[in-house]
Amino acid sequence: MTSPFSARQAGLTSLAAALLILVSQGFQLLLPMTMPESFWIATQSLRMGLALVAMAVLLLALVGLHARQAAAAGSLGTAAFVIALLGTTLVAGDWWYETFIGPALRERAPELLATAPSGSILLGAVATGALFAIGWTLFGVASLRAGVFPRRTAVLLTVAGAAGILALISPFQVPLALAVGWMGWWLLRSDRGIESTAPALAA
Repeated sequence: MTSPFSARQAGLTSLAAALLILVSQGFQLLLPMTMPESFWIATQSLRMGLALVAMAVLLLALVGLHARQAAAAGSLGTAAFVIALLGTTLVAGDWWYETFIGPALRERAPELLATAPSGSILLGAVATGALFAIGWTLFGVASLRAGVFPRRTAVLLTVAGAAGILALISPFQVPLALAVGWMGWWLLRSDRGIESTAPALAA
């Protein structure tokens, strides 16, 4: 598979996704403890919009990471990529809903938000978390088998993927952010090493 990203581009995208997820998850955890409820409600679109952008960048990072190891990862890597892509898209869809629909519901039908999720909403949440977790866990396993990325990063990604079953609850995206960011950092360092040796080889 021809990569749509250079190693540097894939690394930067992965680091950006990691940073955005960490900031977003941090806001979700810290703001309720440090700010009044009115501020929490008023900033919903901004908070969830940041989470939505983070998932969009994570989708790009996933494409870049998969492309770097696609040949070595084989059919398992392709299957993992497709499932992780679908799961991440569903999480992004939830964040889109929270960004644009959630504030309107809170204003016009607050009783709906006060009830426990059930029926199709609960089914959708379970399916989203399951696909996200299965996809990223398998992607970690495929990375272990491919041996392109360091073994420790692939192990962390596998564990982080399992934690993704609760991806719609903070802070359960944090382990994935750390794993993806680590992979991105490794790609940048590897690319720098290749560039530094190229002049010597040419000479």
